[in-house]
This record gives sequence, structure tokens and C-alpha cells, in this order.
Amino acid sequence: MTELCLYQTVHVARGRARNVAAHAALLDAASRALFGRSYAPDPARLAARIEALAAAERYPAGVSGFVRLELTPEGGERLLAAGISLYDGCIPSALPMVFGALQLALAYCWTNLVAAELLAARLAALRGAAAAVRCDAEERLLTADGAPLFAVRGHTVYTAPAPASVEGCLAREAVRAAGLTLREEPLRRRELPRAEELFYADHRGITALSRCDGQPLMTLVAERVAEALEGLFPKK
Repeated sequence: MTELCLYQTVHVARGRARNVAAHAALLDAASRALFGRSYAPDPARLAARIEALAAAERYPAGVSGFVRLELTPEGGERLLAAGISLYDGCIPSALPMVFGALQLALAYCWTNLVAAELLAARLAALRGAAAAVRCDAEERLLTADGAPLFAVRGHTVYTAPAPASVEGCLAREAVRAAGLTLREEPLRRRELPRAEELFYADHRGITALSRCDGQPLMTLVAERVAEALEGLFPKK
């Protein structure tokens, strides 16, 4: 049986943990709602502990790494090494090899979001796809690989109104910083052929999709957003 826990994955770039206060705030809200417990660590001390774990794991300084922060119903806290990236900072979205093929997978589960994402991933794998774009019962596009999905048409970026996530909020800020128009209204599945680009934002940064159902996609806007996202962080 899988143990119940809440978690956030923290991005560590050049040895520095990013967005720790925001991740802790989301965990606090979720812990209060689900476990009836608050979670209020000192952000600076938590960041130092995350960075110490990354150093102990010998994460290379020239690439990004990830640390998973978990909370249990009893109030326990765990920091777990969650691997490294091949890249420094936000993922360069110009790499078409990130996802060479993408199929749509529909999941109609509202009582358990995790189950919905797992079902979508399973359906995608059965169809030979690298990731799943999850839709709701009305075929509105929601997430890709479990992360907030963004679709591009011209100079406008569309995304579904969704519960707050650290990466989703940062991506929205980066879209605006890149001089693009952001519209929080999801596209529907039938509108996918009109999308010029699709990308998603998670703890790794911005990942552009190179294809969707065999249709090639561009990555120019995703590149701009990735650069703008990296520019949100101070250079140390």
C-alpha cells in the first residue's frame, strides 16, 4: 500500500534552491485542508537543508537538480533526492527530442487527481506515446505529463484556469515578461490542429512538445518563455 503524503519538488540550480517559500506555502495550505496540520518552516533554513542534501548527493554545479519535499499526515517531513537534469536552469525548450510523439489520453476522474494523471499516462503508454495531454469530460485541455499545459496561437498563449501551482504561476509570469498575451481559457481537443505550439511547466522548467498526434509543432514561443522564466531568478 502506498503511503499517503503531500509533496512538492524543488528545483536546485547552481546549488541554490528555488521558490522554497512558495512551495512551503502550498504544502501548508494542503496540509491544513487535508491533515488539519499547519506547516510553517523557516524558508531560509529549509532552503539551506535542501541545498545541503543536493551537495551531499553530489549534484553537479553546472546542471539543475531536484529535491522532493514530503509531508505525512502525522506531520513528518522528508527531503528526498529526486535526480538531476542535463541542463542548467530552465530546460531549453528548443530540443525536439524532449517528446518526439504525443498522443491524447482522456481521463474522467475528478475525485482523485492522482488517479486521473496515472490513468492518462497509462493510456498514453499503451498508444506508444511519451506523455499524455489530459482532458476533462468536455474535452478541454488541462495538463501534459501532469503539469499545466499552455497552447500557442500567434502571440497569444492559452492555458486553463487551474488550482495554484508554483510552476504554473511562474510560467504565467514568464509569458507576460516575454511580451506575450496570456488568456486563461483552455482550448478544446478539436482545436489542437490550430495550435502552433504546446508546452508545459513543471519543476524542471519549460518543456516544449515537438509533435501531437503526428502533427509537428514549433518551439519559438516556448523558447522565449523559457528564457523569460530563467530571467525571473537572480544571478548569483
